[in-house]
Amino acid sequence: MTYTTVPRPIVGIHVEDVWIDELSRYEIQAYSWSDFATGHEVPSMEEVAEVLAAYQFDTLLVTQLSEFKHLNRNISNSQVAIVETRLYEGTSEELYWSLKTETFLVNYIDGEIRRPREGDALEYVETVLQEMMKDGVF
Repeated sequence: MTYTTVPRPIVGIHVEDVWIDELSRYEIQAYSWSDFATGHEVPSMEEVAEVLAAYQFDTLLVTQLSEFKHLNRNISNSQVAIVETRLYEGTSEELYWSLKTETFLVNYIDGEIRRPREGDALEYVETVLQEMMKDGVF
């Protein structure tokens, strides 16, 4: 199951959908948290664990925006998002793999991420998938 913690709901759901599409290209069956969520609020880990157990998911893939950096105050499009991707084992909820990345943001205005362009989200997911393959995750 894929889950994007921040930001929610529009950007997070979009990133989850890109994950689902790309994982399916590698014949990995995945579902989005938004398919099971009753609302757009960030769920507790208990709520996520209940869904993992109820549907017997093998893993939980979490994408989380942790901070922003403005590399050059004189250039408006020099923002970078620090994004962490973590893969947990579904049954034990133990961390299996993680990666922290810096991603340039084009649609970032006054502290808010606008919906990323399709190519931006896709490039991010493909980059992380390549790192997962290099690390032997699948």
